[in-house]
Amino acid sequence: MSQTADERLIAFVRALARRQARIDIELEAQRQPGRGSLPPETRPLDELPASSHSFQVRGERLLKLREVVSMTSLGSSTIYRRMKAGKFPKPKRLSEACVRWRESEIEKWMRELPTTGSVNK
Repeated sequence: MSQTADERLIAFVRALARRQARIDIELEAQRQPGRGSLPPETRPLDELPASSHSFQVRGERLLKLREVVSMTSLGSSTIYRRMKAGKFPKPKRLSEACVRWRESEIEKWMRELPTTGSVNK
């Protein structure tokens, strides 16, 4: 029986996730405390695991899109639309294919949101 394009894509994504999980386990095993490894906040950015959910740079926590979505309860499309309109913090580019939001900027944005009674209609 032939697989549909969706089934092939799902199988590919699952295989990719399994591969990334194996890589993460290997990286963490190499960086076990007591073996001369540095804590995440002092490692160079290019040495951090690609799948870190978040990490700290100089005490500032950097968040992936899914963490920002979870924190704000906004969808990713809404976040990008608001960024384009200048109404949401823009992420910091860490590499060509990696961006992260500063947790403090997201928290500040959330504190500055209007309360229910002050929304203009």
